[in-house]
Amino acid sequence: MTPQKSHIVPHALKQIGCIIVLAIAYYGMAEISRHVASTPQDVTPVWPPDGIASGAVLLFGNWIGYGVLLGSFFANFWAFRDPTNFSSLAISTLPVFLIAIGTTLGTMLGAFLLRKTTNLRYPLDQIRDVFKFLILTGMVGPSINATVGVTCLALSGKVPWAAYGTVWLTWWISNVSGILIVTPMLLSWSQFIQKHRDSFWEWLASISTSETGQRQVASHRCRFWLILVDPVILMGLVILISKVAFGEGYHLEYMLIPMLIWSAFRLGQPGATLLTFIVAAIAVLATVNGKGGFADRDLNQSLMQLQLFIGVITLTILVLTATIAERTQAETKLRLAFAELASTNETLEFRVRQRTEELNVKNTALNQTLETLKQTQLQMLQSEKMSALGQMVAGVAHEINNPVSFIHGNLIYLSEYIQNLWKALQVYQQHYPHLPQALQAELAQLELDFLQEDIAKILHSMKSGTERISTIVLSLRNFSRLDEAELKAVDIHQGIDSTLVLLQHRLQATSNRPEIQLIKDYGDLPLIECDAGSLNQVFMSLLSNAVDALEESHQGDSFMDNSANLNVIRIQTLQMNTNRVMIIIADNGMGINQEILSKIFDPFFTTKPVGKGTGLGLFMSYQIVTQKHGGNLWCDSIPGQGTKFVIEIPVKASIGNW
Repeated sequence: MTPQKSHIVPHALKQIGCIIVLAIAYYGMAEISRHVASTPQDVTPVWPPDGIASGAVLLFGNWIGYGVLLGSFFANFWAFRDPTNFSSLAISTLPVFLIAIGTTLGTMLGAFLLRKTTNLRYPLDQIRDVFKFLILTGMVGPSINATVGVTCLALSGKVPWAAYGTVWLTWWISNVSGILIVTPMLLSWSQFIQKHRDSFWEWLASISTSETGQRQVASHRCRFWLILVDPVILMGLVILISKVAFGEGYHLEYMLIPMLIWSAFRLGQPGATLLTFIVAAIAVLATVNGKGGFADRDLNQSLMQLQLFIGVITLTILVLTATIAERTQAETKLRLAFAELASTNETLEFRVRQRTEELNVKNTALNQTLETLKQTQLQMLQSEKMSALGQMVAGVAHEINNPVSFIHGNLIYLSEYIQNLWKALQVYQQHYPHLPQALQAELAQLELDFLQEDIAKILHSMKSGTERISTIVLSLRNFSRLDEAELKAVDIHQGIDSTLVLLQHRLQATSNRPEIQLIKDYGDLPLIECDAGSLNQVFMSLLSNAVDALEESHQGDSFMDNSANLNVIRIQTLQMNTNRVMIIIADNGMGINQEILSKIFDPFFTTKPVGKGTGLGLFMSYQIVTQKHGGNLWCDSIPGQGTKFVIEIPVKASIGNW
């Protein structure tokens, strides 16, 4: 517990000290204003203590409002006390205390509204925040102060109710003027000190610890005096013009505005607000002493002109400095954006150079690879086509399988739900046989009996369709076999059947020919150790060529002629010996001429029109059977009678490199 107390007590003492200092400053400034800037009618045209109070609350927070309360109490106590006796003194203290409370509430309300609307930003850096400060802190807060103060004085009999409005306006304007003059100066100098505190101490340290000797010290001092040139010149001009305008009686007050504008550009917001304070102080002192262009026989007119002058120069300087600050911030952001853009351009140029070098290196390597590629182009074409076909088939099978399974599984539930709906409808009809005429007409138009009968047919067709798709998907997966090891013992008949499923659409009847008859004569074969995926490619190529041959052999014939000559593909398998099997695929097409028969296994040789064949199908099939499986593939053909392809592969094959 001891460490916490040692931490809390100093902070509390610090706050108490700040509260006392603010109370003394408020009271002292109030006394100075009464003695220096008070008119013969005891009117103070500017009330700087309110400016000090608003600045302190905005800078330190609401906790320092106790200082405002104490300062206002003592400042008004000495002004409105009645020392006749103790009772009168106590009675006169009550309105003074209420005035202090009104001053504190008005100050804290103005500060709260400003913080709320500016999101705790510094309120003098943006034009919109400047107007919020002028309206909320400079006008709304003093309204509470003036209302409470004048009401208390009127209730205590110190101010007649007939003069309530005039006194309230004078009180309010003096508080507004004090806030507009003093508070911006306090805020701007506090902001300036916070920003340049570290750099100031670094500058002092560089002078005291300089290792370069007297020259650097002299350089720092020279820079220091150069910084003071503008403030000294401006201060001299302001004092000179103020002396001429307010001391000699010449109407040259407007000459002060260029000086203040100059200070806004050269000295920034702290210097401009300080000179504004000096000009306002000189104008107030001259006016209350009956000098200057604002002095008039009518006191109210004199004060009104003076306060308008103070409001105009304060508003002008605050808006101008806020505009300069916004422009500076925009220029800073623009410079940062340009710097970032330049950095990005440099990085981009470096990356472009780096990529160019990489491309040059890769181009050299590509040229070398191209020479090698020309020598192995045929082998790459074979591998790529087979790999692409297998991946495509496997991908299609995988993507179709999930939604089809989902649809097929949900058809059962859908059928049950529909049956339940029909049952519910029948029960409803039993309980309500006499329906309204409009509902009967609507049900008659819907044809419920037909719907019940047709929905059952639709569900049956959908179920048959999904089963058919599932069969095709299974055939696709068996055909591709990408998820299996390259060398595996498989049922060769399963691969043939999967291929036939994929070619089923080509075996069906068309408008030019009847259906192709398929004859399967499977022998009793053992499991064949092979690359099932590539071997299925061979079956696909040979069966596709057989279908093409049958279609080509009947081109130009009538449908009746084609119906008389049946199209037949015969697939036969048999075991030659313990380690060798034979697969025969034959068709009764037009056959192949002997001069062509010797070239059918050459690469890129084809008799098909351009766009229908690449000349690689039979060549790749030959490579797969002979080089990859150590078997043999040949073709027998009799023109006009048909063609037969014979595959011989060992039962246990060793996968070769091809």
